[in-house]
Amino acid sequence: MIPGAKPSCAWLAWALASMAFFGATNFILGYVAERSSGDPATSVKAAMVLWLGCGLLGIAGVAYFTLTGRGFSGLPRERPLFLPVAAGVSLALGMLLLKASLAANPLAKGPIVAVTSANSLVVALLAWAIIREKLAPGQWAGILTVVAGIVLISLGGGGRAHLGAVGLALAAMLLFGVTNFMLKLAGARGGDSLTVAVVLWLAVGACGVLAVAWRGLAGSGSPALARPALTWLALLAGALLALGMLAIKKAVTLGPAGPAAAVSGSNAILVSLLDLGVLGHWLPPLKLAGMLTAIAGITALALARPLKRIHARAKGGS
Repeated sequence: MIPGAKPSCAWLAWALASMAFFGATNFILGYVAERSSGDPATSVKAAMVLWLGCGLLGIAGVAYFTLTGRGFSGLPRERPLFLPVAAGVSLALGMLLLKASLAANPLAKGPIVAVTSANSLVVALLAWAIIREKLAPGQWAGILTVVAGIVLISLGGGGRAHLGAVGLALAAMLLFGVTNFMLKLAGARGGDSLTVAVVLWLAVGACGVLAVAWRGLAGSGSPALARPALTWLALLAGALLALGMLAIKKAVTLGPAGPAAAVSGSNAILVSLLDLGVLGHWLPPLKLAGMLTAIAGITALALARPLKRIHARAKGGS
């Protein structure tokens, strides 16, 4: 946030938007995994198609920049391409691991997404250690409440997730945390949200192009999935992921990184609701309790006053 700027809850609106986009993305990936259980290469192929879908939005962004004449003027001041490109590569690898985790246990969409959603703690710790971003006790309580909620969702997932799937989800959690923190850092260095997002989209798309080329050279054929509809869904997931990254970039730039990532990460709630509404997977009591706990955490994050405002008010009132 800009020092001296009027406090705003705009970051929360952007974080909620990213939650919706990421929830839809993760549900689609789980759906594709569930409908492609007979193809062992689905996790890799779906990730490639998703990367390409994200890259297509990047190309559209470049076209918009060209037509409007704005160019890439909104990149960070220091090493302008490093942070958005690195964030894009980290995101691509994280989505590959998430897709592999969902493929290993496609019936545990909510629990697996819940594990990766704990990346808010990674973001908060990195922001505290590197850029000294202070968080009020109420904000820390909100983060921990959201994490407690997604842990309850995980415990109520209807069966124990495979140990390998959980390990992949934890690795994805770390990569997503690094991605969100780099977006926060890019904003702190003057990076415009849309410009940084377009470069990130292009970096993810470049990963897809390289992966497709690698498959071609290896003689593995096209990354198309078993059914055309599933391929189109994976492309849609890529576009939704791109929009989600734009929203989270706005959120972590306008507000505190940890709480913004915590709100965005609670998309496990949406995944569970879609799982129930579309596929008829009923919510166990623990999962329902986790959803309510996470919603309480989101409310706490929205109502908690930033630490700087608390200090400023204390000084002015004496």
